[in-house]
Amino acid sequence: MDLKTLNRIDKLRRRRSKGPETPKWLKPYHLLLFVFIFIATTGVLIRFF
Repeated sequence: MDLKTLNRIDKLRRRRSKGPETPKWLKPYHLLLFVFIFIATTGVLIRFF
């Protein structure tokens, strides 16, 4: 095997091991989304009890 094919195999293996990639538009906002969901659920729970 030449160097080109070895590099291609290595790249594929690295891409597979990384796991599901989060979309770029979601990255800055995912924490804010979790905080918003948390606040909403706590508000609903407070209304319930």
